[in-house]
Amino acid sequence: MTLSIRQDSAAFDVRAPQSGAARHGGITALFLGCQVDPELWVPVKKLIWDEGGYRMGCVAGVKQAIASSRLWQDYFGLSPVDRISVTPSIPPVYACRMPLDRPQEMPVNLPDLGLPADLDDPIAYVARSGGYRKKDDLDVFPELEPDPDERYRFFFGLSGLHLLADDRWLKDTVRVGDRLIIHGRGAIHQVTGQPIGSVPGYIQALVTEHPPNVTLQIERVNNAFFTKRKLLCSATCSNFTPFTSALYLPIGDLDGNR
Repeated sequence: MTLSIRQDSAAFDVRAPQSGAARHGGITALFLGCQVDPELWVPVKKLIWDEGGYRMGCVAGVKQAIASSRLWQDYFGLSPVDRISVTPSIPPVYACRMPLDRPQEMPVNLPDLGLPADLDDPIAYVARSGGYRKKDDLDVFPELEPDPDERYRFFFGLSGLHLLADDRWLKDTVRVGDRLIIHGRGAIHQVTGQPIGSVPGYIQALVTEHPPNVTLQIERVNNAFFTKRKLLCSATCSNFTPFTSALYLPIGDLDGNR
């Protein structure tokens, strides 16, 4: 498959001023996650950038994907897992999940993602949209700088929303600020006790690893066409730094320090 990708915008040109975390709203890297099977999700790649280009490498979770599935063994095992790729533009596995060749999608979807309607930053966009594609079971999520209170706040949508036959339930019952409780991947609306959908794999992982330190709540109720955009949710992490456990550590020399 040939991708037609625009590579002329300062929003994703590493040579542009402020192309680091400040340029992308505190986003310091993008991870790629893999739903290996219905019971197993793991992080598999990490993308960082600076004035020298985009650097992408596998993280330790990819070993679980390779060991657990012939499909993912073939997908990730074709090259050494410690190989680091350095490119002047966003690597295709990430770029195909961004609206780079479909810029008209950004202003339409940005409000549902809680982002300014005039934002021209596909990295900030995919950090909230998740970059899901029907053709695979991969997703994108961000590494962030902490806010002034040393908290980390992630935004995401819910898949498989229940009660969609009656959207009035969402409009009349779900309110901004309502808390969510997680049972496995399932999100339960705390106020009513109703199951409401499924959270991304990385959110489940955060809650599983640090259950008392992750707070989930509704941020927006949207009149959106896409299921994952009907609700914008947030996860606020306190008293720990996300994605520092062994599964998220790069296998190769991603930072170029060796």
